[in-house]
Amino acid sequence: MSDDLLKDFDILAPPKRIARIGGEEIDVSFIPARTALQFIGFSKKYDVKTLETGTAGNFDPCMIEDMLGIIEGICKRSSEKITAEWLLNNVDISVLMQFIQYVFAGIKKTDTEESAGENGKN
Repeated sequence: MSDDLLKDFDILAPPKRIARIGGEEIDVSFIPARTALQFIGFSKKYDVKTLETGTAGNFDPCMIEDMLGIIEGICKRSSEKITAEWLLNNVDISVLMQFIQYVFAGIKKTDTEESAGENGKN
């Protein structure tokens, strides 16, 4: 059996990023491909840089709904309990905004690393 027949993609897994919100521990390190594609669409529709300093007052309700859809896609792998509705009903708005910033920072970091890797190729 040739070594060329096995390519281990598990070594590419991102480092663990755990968040605790509403008493639940959530692994936000894995970003499903579908959710990453949602984030790309989101970043084309909205200015993602506003997330770094934004508060709930800076965003329109549609933007927050779109953000929560992305967050739900990431959180559901760790806990089916963590949905957009659950977050809206059980988490303070300032905590929610910080949680969104934390999760989105992981998505943006992964996206930046991939872009840097592509730029560095010959």
